[in-house]
Amino acid sequence: MRKSEIINKLSEDHNISLDVAKKLVEEVLSWIVQKTAEEGRVEIRGFGVFKLKRRNGRFTKNPKTGIEMYIEDRYLISFKPSKKLLKKLNEEI
Repeated sequence: MRKSEIINKLSEDHNISLDVAKKLVEEVLSWIVQKTAEEGRVEIRGFGVFKLKRRNGRFTKNPKTGIEMYIEDRYLISFKPSKKLLKKLNEEI
């Protein structure tokens, strides 16, 4: 499912305009990104946890050229689904 499909479904189900639905979805996603960056963790009960993970820098080789280069430290976001979500997904299979 894409973001546009979420916006359309929200608009249909709650009888709101597409503009309002788009602003709501954008605001929620923006808030999740902002809070994850600030606090390192966002928990949505019944859905899961977004967690910030730090990856250390490392040396690696370009397989095509064989040149060794350094990849800087970086952050990744991981998602751990809740038990409730996993149970729901496994029931539908």
